[in-house]
Amino acid sequence: MRTFTNHFILLVGVLVMIAPILLMFFASTESSANLRADGMQMKFGQHIIENYNTILSYKSGFIDEVTPLAMLINSLIVAVGVALLTTILSFLTAYSVVYFKFKLATGVFWLVLITLLFPLESRFIPTFLVTSELGLINTHIGIILPVLAAALGTFFFRQFFLILPEELLEAALLDGAGPLKFLWDILIPLSFQRAGAIFVVAFMIGWNQYLWPLMISTDDTLYTLVRGIRLIGQGSGPGMAFAILTIIPPFILVLIFQRWFFSSLSVENKLS
Repeated sequence: MRTFTNHFILLVGVLVMIAPILLMFFASTESSANLRADGMQMKFGQHIIENYNTILSYKSGFIDEVTPLAMLINSLIVAVGVALLTTILSFLTAYSVVYFKFKLATGVFWLVLITLLFPLESRFIPTFLVTSELGLINTHIGIILPVLAAALGTFFFRQFFLILPEELLEAALLDGAGPLKFLWDILIPLSFQRAGAIFVVAFMIGWNQYLWPLMISTDDTLYTLVRGIRLIGQGSGPGMAFAILTIIPPFILVLIFQRWFFSSLSVENKLS
């Protein structure tokens, strides 16, 4: 009976989580007129081929430079840039806080952690002014850099470094290894799984950006997939089809990194 109850609760949780995606997929098979008349329903429509063909052949902009492929490239540039730089900066910040013994290390860490209380939206005006002064308006770098100020990765790396045996550092010092050699030969190989998890989370943050790219870029050639949903129509059949396409790349990334992602978030941390 207990096993049945546990499985039932898990099944209900899964259905609650995937219901919006299923609803969106079914809506992508309906015509826009049917959606306006009947709303979103859990049934297949007869316009799935038409809607997805409309999306794949979509062009917009003054010279038709806004296409699904162009928006996909922009999204990948931004998401990969955010994920890669966030992972590297978080790793180096945690490394300096944990292994470089200075009096203000704990204070510096808490100052970094406090940034979690201030979402990017609350910093839009000063961030925009700084980005404008640096001449980064309408650039990929201007979209990427402000998002890097996230402390979540630093927190996860710090907690991981704290549970590593101190004997690793002592053995490295006895072998005459300096900070860079210890970092390269010991910490980086041990941190691959944790880095993979942080990369996935940061990729999602970069991929799902909407307000900041909308604010910092007026150039049509910098449109991302998430921003593109507005162009096609959020309540239309093609718009729902486009929304489905926007979740495919992150889903593929999670499948690729799922082993590292889930193992790094588990309670037991394997050092082998």
